[in-house]
Amino acid sequence: MDISKLSAALPEQITLKKVIYPYANPNASGDESYMDLVIEDGDMLNGTFDGYCIDADRLIDFEIDNNGNGVIDQAEIGTSYTAKVYSSYEELPTELVGPNLIEKPENLDLLNWILNQDFAGQSSPGGFGTYTFADIQRAIWSLIDDDTSVVGVGYEGYLWEQERVDEIIAAAQANGEGFVPTFGQKMGVIIVPDTNNDGNPDAQIVIAAVELSKLGDKVFEDNNANGIQDAADAGIAGVTVNLLSDVDGDGEIESHEVIDTTQTDSNGEYSFTVVAGDYKVQFETPDGFDNTSPRNQGNDDAIDSDGLTSDVVTLAPGEYDPRVDAGFYKQASLGDRVWLDSDKDGIQDAGEQGVEGVTVTLTGGGNDGVIGNGDDTTATTTTDANGNYKFENLNSGEEYKVTFSNLPEGYEFTQADAGSDDGLDSDADPSNGMTQTVTLKSGENNTTLDAGIVAKPASLGDRVW
Repeated sequence: MDISKLSAALPEQITLKKVIYPYANPNASGDESYMDLVIEDGDMLNGTFDGYCIDADRLIDFEIDNNGNGVIDQAEIGTSYTAKVYSSYEELPTELVGPNLIEKPENLDLLNWILNQDFAGQSSPGGFGTYTFADIQRAIWSLIDDDTSVVGVGYEGYLWEQERVDEIIAAAQANGEGFVPTFGQKMGVIIVPDTNNDGNPDAQIVIAAVELSKLGDKVFEDNNANGIQDAADAGIAGVTVNLLSDVDGDGEIESHEVIDTTQTDSNGEYSFTVVAGDYKVQFETPDGFDNTSPRNQGNDDAIDSDGLTSDVVTLAPGEYDPRVDAGFYKQASLGDRVWLDSDKDGIQDAGEQGVEGVTVTLTGGGNDGVIGNGDDTTATTTTDANGNYKFENLNSGEEYKVTFSNLPEGYEFTQADAGSDDGLDSDADPSNGMTQTVTLKSGENNTTLDAGIVAKPASLGDRVW
């Protein structure tokens, strides 16, 4: 997963509707995060998220119950900000990096590691008490900012202890280098208030902990080309699957906007870990396959095929959508031989010669795949010098049957379906030369449709008068 490219799915701008402390008491040690961030106008990023300050050089207007009456009074309502949005894994604009801004962006991987450790409420391994949101915030300031603050955390000994802060910093430096969150974990999304849209932050730069999402699921061989994963349809390994997002921000997800690529595993399965947003999945036709299954068949989206490129998949934070699949199938063929049944037993014995020049007519099921519904197709060939014939590029899942005609003068069909080996018997109905109907699977070469012929019985006689 190239996590740096997930920024393409984030909204460019949101409304930071509220910045609030989780409880009425802003200094409650049980708070799990420094602040709660309420986001609006952010599509799938809308909601309330745990947040932290990464820019102690600025203030931000909190919504806070200062008088402790359990109600946010008019004077206690915080400011709503228009804000720009960035991934903590993308290369940040130069105007956001440096003194009095985000001063140590190289440590954002450590910050992401901290966001996923649930430190608040855990006991310090050094025996320094229980970690608080204030310990976490002070550690984040130390790692990301060149300044620290006591706003919202108080002075040492009240809600935080430097020994606990140092433990968090040391753990992050030891374990967080190069950290990349996966599905079920959180990624930091940087929110920069910029109501004036001049590139300069209007208030404190904050970071929201957003749970990552996931989508998948399978590429399968559609044996009957019905567009549905049936029990016998196996997965296809090694298929290239591309993840698409609106990279250029024009409101359309286009085929060239690839942000990640993977291969299906031995079971044909794949997945992408993503941030909440809109995506499409693009499947490349695997080697050896000729066709894509019909898309969106049936009424169960979990087992249908979504075509070479899926519809838009919209994911909320933490959501997993395992319903994006693709079916492929191979062209099929059938044959096989007309032979002279010398011993008239209805079975191809060794040494029995083929018959050249017999007309073979193939009837197919047409668009609906079923013979006899008015849209049947026909194709004709003749047997070669060895009595062989073959029809290629046939559709899996479609019904076919063969009719043999124009036998050599003085010959007729032998008995049908003799013995127990369908590859050696004669399949032509002696009365009309027509075989049974067969339905071909993906890539199948059916070589069991044969016809044996025998000399007609001789006769003699004339007249008594």
